[in-house]
Amino acid sequence: MTHPASASTQPLVSILIPTHNRPDYAEEALRTALAQTWPNVEVVISDNSSDERTRERFAPYVAAHPNIRYLRSPGLDPIDNFNNCFQAARGEFLSYLMDDDLFHPTKIERMMGAMLGNPNVGLVTSFRQLIDAAGQPIAQLPGTERLFETDTLIGGDSLGVMMLTNGSNMVGEPTTAIVRRSVIGARFGIFVDRQYVTLSDVATWLEALSSSDCIYLPEALSYFRIHGGQDQARGTAIRIQANVEWLQLLCDAIEHGKFVGGIENTRDLLSRKLTTMLAYLASVHGDVKAGAYELEKIQSVVRQAVGLLLGT
Repeated sequence: MTHPASASTQPLVSILIPTHNRPDYAEEALRTALAQTWPNVEVVISDNSSDERTRERFAPYVAAHPNIRYLRSPGLDPIDNFNNCFQAARGEFLSYLMDDDLFHPTKIERMMGAMLGNPNVGLVTSFRQLIDAAGQPIAQLPGTERLFETDTLIGGDSLGVMMLTNGSNMVGEPTTAIVRRSVIGARFGIFVDRQYVTLSDVATWLEALSSSDCIYLPEALSYFRIHGGQDQARGTAIRIQANVEWLQLLCDAIEHGKFVGGIENTRDLLSRKLTTMLAYLASVHGDVKAGAYELEKIQSVVRQAVGLLLGT
């Protein structure tokens, strides 16, 4: 909720909710955005649903809360729906809330306290608790374990190197973090002027880390939902795109001199990543042949990697 008496004395945080055909979960998500203890928030919703259920469900909240801006945006693809929120946001600080995830009530307050005390910090993230379809806690999956037991400042260059070397999103999904708008590109998902799709969050975090540091908070300040309604049908296509985009991120980082100072043997790392990607694509060649991902995009990043390896 917004507290008018104190709102103007604190920076505005934009909570961004891109939503698609999930009125029940999206309403739960919205309620956790409105329950934030930080005194100055706006909630920007971009709804590209194929029907009007979400608009109808949100209408009473929009009428009751002047800090909600609801954008009905049918026909937008997922990354453009993300960026519709982004472009409409007025805040200096941005925090995405995916429509099937939840915020802890103190998420924004806790993260902004960490952010504002450290002018070199552009990104704050935390442990996120996994929950099931009913919102009950479930065991953490590999890669989502708590990284530190206390508040920890991590140099942006160091964290960027770790993410590129391990091929791991150590910051977390969009719901997990808050980012200072001035340290990222003009759209969500941009790293060195290239738009990423499947790894749009990783691209955004790397863009931020290329000029600022990160703070990790150990408590569960968001809840990432694992449920049957997620897009399992496109699973192979998404995995193919993620494999290609991880190599693309590394190539772009090397080409633009980002993070590579902390990588002991850049050529060796690139060679291993290229070999791993090609081996994976060979294992799913039938899906690639059937059009799961554009062959020209695969060929483009392979050409870029080979050029960097051979010094051309």
